[in-house]
Amino acid sequence: MAETYISTAQMQERGLEMLKFVDEICRREKLTYWLSGGTLLGAVRHKGFIPWDDDVDLMMPRPDYEKLVAAAGRLSTERYSFSHPRLQEDYAMTWLRVYDLGTQVKHSKVIRLSPGSLFVDIFPVDALPTNKLLSDLRFLGARLRYILLKSSRRTGVWPNERLKLLKRMLAFFTHRLPSNRFARRLDNYCNRGDFNKARFAGCCVITHYGNRERMPKSIYESTVRLPFCDGEFPAPAGWDTYLKNLYGDYMKLPPEEKRVQHYLRATIIDGEGE
Repeated sequence: MAETYISTAQMQERGLEMLKFVDEICRREKLTYWLSGGTLLGAVRHKGFIPWDDDVDLMMPRPDYEKLVAAAGRLSTERYSFSHPRLQEDYAMTWLRVYDLGTQVKHSKVIRLSPGSLFVDIFPVDALPTNKLLSDLRFLGARLRYILLKSSRRTGVWPNERLKLLKRMLAFFTHRLPSNRFARRLDNYCNRGDFNKARFAGCCVITHYGNRERMPKSIYESTVRLPFCDGEFPAPAGWDTYLKNLYGDYMKLPPEEKRVQHYLRATIIDGEGE
């Protein structure tokens, strides 16, 4: 019998429920967090999800992030579970995730990951060097470590990928170590400096935007709440600077061919989607 996958709208509904779960926890634990990436862009441009987006991205200053990681065990519930490379040896991402255990997600055939669930990503915002060159080197080091981590999770390459032979060779060597070890090394590498004393900060545990993540820490020093779907959620007061750094003219919609999803294929396993 063929599996029935839920729609993007249904994935967004589950994502919003997870966002409210995180929001409630952070209020109760007195932890600072903000909408980030495409979720923050969606809040500003669409007052909710980007129509073709299928997940939720959040960020936290490193000190609050560490508190949440430390408390993750007692904060997990029957429906929502936290994962981090320091908490589970078989977890191979670098950042904290909240999983919706009432769903199941199938991963790409070229990625060596266990079947998972729909998720919310929570990224740490780390202190960065004041010197621009040193900061660029920090991002370069993070990028190299992320390449090793990504290679360790590979089971193959896509037909249209570049540098196929090099990627296969790198995977041959990285498969000799558990992916979790590469994830922990990258997290440790990025967790440097005192966030409270830093002049610049940014997320470097994920390297998609590179040094465009480097911004004056002042943009994070106060919080505003922005409308998102049927609620309001926190954003850094400097959200305009943040979005311009990452996306440029962020109010302009991308061409239709670039309005792509993450290609998650999810099913409901808790009966709520019937």
